[in-house]
Amino acid sequence: MGKPNVNVSFENGNLGIVATSPDGICVIVSSAVSNSGFALNKAYTVYSLEEAETLGIIPSVAGNYELHKTIKEFYAEAGTGTELWIYGLAKTKTLDELISASSVVLTASNRRIRFVVVKYAPSVAEVVVTAGIRTGFPATVAAAQAIAEQFTTDKKQPVVFIIEAYNFTGVTSDLIGFSAETNNRVAVLIGDTETRTGSTASKGAAVGVLAGRIAANQVHVNVGRVKDGALKPLTFYVVDTPVEQVNIDAIYDKGFITLTTHVGKSGYFFVDDMMACGIEDDYHFLTRRRVIDKAYVLANQSLTDFILDTVPLNNEGKIQASYAKALEAEVERVIAQAMTAKGELSADVTVANDTGVECQIDVTNNISQDSTIKGRIKVRPHGYGRFLEFSIGFNTGQ
Repeated sequence: MGKPNVNVSFENGNLGIVATSPDGICVIVSSAVSNSGFALNKAYTVYSLEEAETLGIIPSVAGNYELHKTIKEFYAEAGTGTELWIYGLAKTKTLDELISASSVVLTASNRRIRFVVVKYAPSVAEVVVTAGIRTGFPATVAAAQAIAEQFTTDKKQPVVFIIEAYNFTGVTSDLIGFSAETNNRVAVLIGDTETRTGSTASKGAAVGVLAGRIAANQVHVNVGRVKDGALKPLTFYVVDTPVEQVNIDAIYDKGFITLTTHVGKSGYFFVDDMMACGIEDDYHFLTRRRVIDKAYVLANQSLTDFILDTVPLNNEGKIQASYAKALEAEVERVIAQAMTAKGELSADVTVANDTGVECQIDVTNNISQDSTIKGRIKVRPHGYGRFLEFSIGFNTGQ
């Protein structure tokens, strides 16, 4: 062990690299083909499309076209210098096997990855469809949700899956949707930058575009925010139909993330950021999911400092108020400093010292008996202007 000391090490390799916030770090888990520089079942970290291409991930239709396209579209949105993990599996693997294998790279990332982006490109395209989408898709989504919940609970690593609506027929009325589901850690995308009947026969979605916009945004920013500008791709399709000719409202109502256009604005935008769960779920929207996940991580970090700390008790065996207040203040300080100060939580400017964070310790619990400090943490999210209703008329001065 040696004598007590301070050890400050020199970092290297940071020049030219964006200091990526772990709140938006993604891994692309993809069907792939190996080569001399890129092995399957091995995690890689890159910071640009060029680095990925150096590994040998190039746009060969018979090889890694889909993976290269996903990485290229990711960096078009997120920008060069953004941290991205890549994990390839054989093209003989099913979509469900890709979901399952994500656990390996999540573990390897040591709690760094927050988003698993699944790009499915099997060697033999699937053709079987149920309810307008790949057969077995509800079970696939549920499996992704289970893995995300496991890592969130066991590893304190909140995870969200981005999955493409593989093999969507284009008939929205066939889709069941997610109104009765509880998959609030899974988002499903419909819409791609290529057509189904093109040379690449896209059966998936442009998950790289969505992942790139997520990586570029703070946790409270909706991927569809118009102020952030249009998405980089100049074309988007649902199967073979340009997005502007599709009944997007019907897809939105089913709970899928998809694309749209806005009057007076050029380019394409995401409609919204729904998760695959019912509207009544607190985390139906990705922004709410990301905000609470960040607060969750920060709360765990700050509370860990109090494990086996000496807790002063009163004559009833309960926590003394002064200690409870100190613990509350520390949790609030950590979250407010990392989130409220960056605009990621709503602070009420009409209330003095309000930070949008509140921690309450239960001072009635007998700690001398169960050694348990109980409490509750609440954070105040932002609202979002999904519907703007105004009237317009003449002003005649009367």
